[in-house]
Amino acid sequence: MEIFYGGNIEHKIMKRTGCMDYDTTPWEPVKPDVLERHVTYQFNRHVSVFDVTSTQQKYPNTNTEGWIVNEVMILNGVPFSDHFRVC
Repeated sequence: MEIFYGGNIEHKIMKRTGCMDYDTTPWEPVKPDVLERHVTYQFNRHVSVFDVTSTQQKYPNTNTEGWIVNEVMILNGVPFSDHFRVC
């Protein structure tokens, strides 16, 4: 889970995967036992021309004593976004 702390390891991994200008907000509580943060970055132009805005929520997994991370991504600048699918 250290890669989700917003530190150097997370930024190095995202840079190596082609994410430029990677920025995160601190985890903030939104509900009891639920933390949320926002992530923004641009893909390397060799991967895609889109910018990404993402919301991540994490909450404890009672079965494994770990965390579950849910992420909702928004691709910015998609032409004809009403008729576009990402597989």
